[in-house]
Amino acid sequence: MYHRFALFCILLFYFFISVLSFNYTNCDQAKHPKFISSCCNVQKNNKTIKECRKSLLANNSTSTKSGSANLRSDKVALNACIAECSFKANGFLLNNGTVNVTALQKSYQQRYKNDPATSKLMVKSVAQCAKYAQEQVQQSEWMHTKGDCNYYPATLLACIMEQVYVNCPTTKWKNTDDCAAMRKYLMDCDDVERKK
Repeated sequence: MYHRFALFCILLFYFFISVLSFNYTNCDQAKHPKFISSCCNVQKNNKTIKECRKSLLANNSTSTKSGSANLRSDKVALNACIAECSFKANGFLLNNGTVNVTALQKSYQQRYKNDPATSKLMVKSVAQCAKYAQEQVQQSEWMHTKGDCNYYPATLLACIMEQVYVNCPTTKWKNTDDCAAMRKYLMDCDDVERKK
């Protein structure tokens, strides 16, 4: 009996040692650097986004079925409305609320025509994220009661940027501690890869 108890204690000890030595990322408590966009030096098209932001903030709110959301204080709704405005202005958002993925990919190919690695990465990221972003928006539809803006463009852009940061070409990556921490977080905690 004593031998079984001793064996059990030894096994339990090795189990705890292996759990404690296992290097994992707690996705709920991981550090999030503030400016991840500064980690991967990829040219962004900010002109339309700036115009949309200015226009939306000038109007200060968007009407909803349940009142109105103040876009100055509701950053989630503001970002969703900015992305929707930008996608509409560039012809990426279709009347049925979906995104013209082919047009978006062609836009990235044109923007990065002198940078084949980034062009390929952007096109691949759009392909990986299109369905995933749509599913994410549908799953969290109940959360979007504050505004009438379509959350799909913002969710798609967020997914694309995550993929760009995870797969950023080495020539464009800034190898800082914060950037490495964010890349580790995205690789360990991002569920786009697991959905494939």
